[in-house]
Amino acid sequence: MADGQATQAFAATFVDELARCGLEAVCVAPGSRSAPLAMAFARHPGIRVWMHLDERSASFFALGLAKSAGRPVALLCTSGTAAAEFHPAVIEAHHSRAPLLVLTADRPPELRDVGANQAIEQGRLYGPAVRWFFDPGVPDLEPDAPLRWRRLAARALAEAAGDPEGPVHLNLPLREPLTPAPGQVPAAVPAAGPPARVRRPAAPPAEATVRDLAALLGAARRPLVVAGELRGGAALRDPLDALLERLDAPLLAEPTSQLRRRCATGLVEAADALLRDAAWAGAHRPDLVLRLGAPPTSKAIDRLLAGAPTVVVDGEGWRDPGQRAAELVRGDPALLLGALAERLPGRKAAAGWRDAWVAAGATAATALTAALQSPPLHEGHAVRALAAALPEEARVVIGSSMPIRDADTFWPAAAPGQRFLANRGASGIDGLVSTGLGAAAAAPGVPTVVLLGDLSLYHDMNGLWAARRHGLRAVVVVLDNDGGGIFSFLPQSEHADVFEELFGTPLGLRLEDVARLYGLPFHEAPEAAALPATLRAALAEDGVSLVRVPFDRAGSVAGHRACWAAVASALRAGAAT
Repeated sequence: MADGQATQAFAATFVDELARCGLEAVCVAPGSRSAPLAMAFARHPGIRVWMHLDERSASFFALGLAKSAGRPVALLCTSGTAAAEFHPAVIEAHHSRAPLLVLTADRPPELRDVGANQAIEQGRLYGPAVRWFFDPGVPDLEPDAPLRWRRLAARALAEAAGDPEGPVHLNLPLREPLTPAPGQVPAAVPAAGPPARVRRPAAPPAEATVRDLAALLGAARRPLVVAGELRGGAALRDPLDALLERLDAPLLAEPTSQLRRRCATGLVEAADALLRDAAWAGAHRPDLVLRLGAPPTSKAIDRLLAGAPTVVVDGEGWRDPGQRAAELVRGDPALLLGALAERLPGRKAAAGWRDAWVAAGATAATALTAALQSPPLHEGHAVRALAAALPEEARVVIGSSMPIRDADTFWPAAAPGQRFLANRGASGIDGLVSTGLGAAAAAPGVPTVVLLGDLSLYHDMNGLWAARRHGLRAVVVVLDNDGGGIFSFLPQSEHADVFEELFGTPLGLRLEDVARLYGLPFHEAPEAAALPATLRAALAEDGVSLVRVPFDRAGSVAGHRACWAAVASALRAGAAT
């Protein structure tokens, strides 16, 4: 009986402290060993429970919720392989700095390594992918136990939200009985005082850092600013605009930087397509690159950066895969950019430097638009149509592989209220449906679109179950090329004898049947002309709908190459005039 009392008291008190410390949401997968915590979460008025049937979908839903809301989300499962199902999402949370509190219920010590059912080694299951791991042992009824439980909850949330943000793993062994008698609701042991708070005041950049970087930037005649994925990119808009004015530098910004917006200073449109033209890129090499956030997705942009001294401003770790950064600056990028803008004198880069980039970007964007008026239908048509159909305020969750690259190439400058999310930490194609629906759950009043490929949908079809279960609203746009379309652009495609079996991997999946299975409205746009109306109709619907945009892989390759050729031709024509 004492074990049961301790288990129930721990669950109620621990959950109560999580709520007191600011936790608002938990994703729960069903199980017996986790029952005390699941019931405590369900009965707490301050925490929303998002129920899921399988752990992998639950974990990626929590990831999307945490990324979109910008605060920790808890994740609960029973013991055994259920905990292992969380691992891919934990890895992504680690690399993309998403605050997850992973709670794995466990068998008590006497049931480990003795052949007991559903007992595996769960200690440090996620290795170095978590900010903090702790196993507090089986709950007891010692006088100081409630304080320990509350401090554990407070620290776990603080570590998840800490510097840097990321996943925290608590492994929680629980003894039976796991539930109280029917009709009994365990009460939390009252707190003796206010919850523990951790404060992290933003520190301004050191004077020496500002001085040295300002000298580097001020000496550049052909400066270039490149913005990769940024979690807090919106906060950089004003200080970056001020710095760009001082530098007279062009800006290359991915959608997920939150900086590719219509009013951005010095924004270069269609930069990926522009820089695929080797002649133009070779004639416009920068002498200094200021890179913000993650490395660029575009290989064309990355090639341009290879020969230039680079300053990386990134508060999220050592991200320099090309081994070319001369300076890596940690800290708050908004504070640093603001300080640099104030320090730099009113100066100009080489005459016409930024103007040449902006003009060429406009030429490239116009050429892309013209090329997209012609068949064959490919991903670029879908991206442009989706961008045109979105309202001024929206969330777009972009899948890995082709979708993130096509968004980078074809998505025009966006409205300031449009936010772009992606799982670019580890860049997997798993869990993308659930990530997108989690993002939608975090902002129920904001239209949400999930843009992914058919293989990504296949990997996470289970995630669609949450759509009706939780009354979510989103549009899932599936770029359906019946397989692994990205491989058609890679050298593997030249090995025809094994390509389809090993890389093309045609699914033969009928998406209308998938939609029917989960009770979702289904739309299809087999032609470019049908795309705008189809997408607008889907966005106007309540609930979650599935939109299929079909095209063949060979046509996709031909269409992309036609777009790149059109840009190169337009640039040559412009140079000749």
